[in-house]
Amino acid sequence: QQGELNSFLWTIRRDPPAYLFGTIHVPYTRVWDFIPDNSKAAFHASSSVYFELDLTDPYTISGLASCQMLPHGENLQDVLPRELYRRLKRHLDYIKLMLPHWMTPDQRGKGLYADYLFNAIAGNWERKRPVWVMLMVNSLTETDIRSRGVPVLDLYLAQEAERMKKTTGAVERVEEQCHPLNGLNFSQV
Repeated sequence: QQGELNSFLWTIRRDPPAYLFGTIHVPYTRVWDFIPDNSKAAFHASSSVYFELDLTDPYTISGLASCQMLPHGENLQDVLPRELYRRLKRHLDYIKLMLPHWMTPDQRGKGLYADYLFNAIAGNWERKRPVWVMLMVNSLTETDIRSRGVPVLDLYLAQEAERMKKTTGAVERVEEQCHPLNGLNFSQV
């Protein structure tokens, strides 16, 4: 029941009230029905909405893409143990082979091709830092592939906020996301 759901919505009592709501980076359709009405009402009542990052900003997207890359001239093959690199390459070859079978008829109907989808997710993987390759591999599952094209909850809310003419912003910069992840050593990754 809606009334029994834990909203994870924090209210800062002021006039007007402010709210803090934690999101998750999954397709919004997976969680939308489980977000309580009080959280949705707080979103609709707010005139300004701030997100972790501004996922509607092309500079944010390009910044995220560039921070994932190894330094110029380095390749993943140079930094991973040989056997791990071979296993990764075999796994990505398997994913590329399976991708057409994992795609939905709706995705195909929208003109989405498996090769395009693979390149959109895994393109240039040999130039990425290990931590970003790990995150990429974790998203290369049949379930995640079938939901490609559906925005993650953060992006969906940002798009809704823009559609509703709300003021939007971000509380972090790309560097604040990238540097901690890029600072992890190999054993941590």
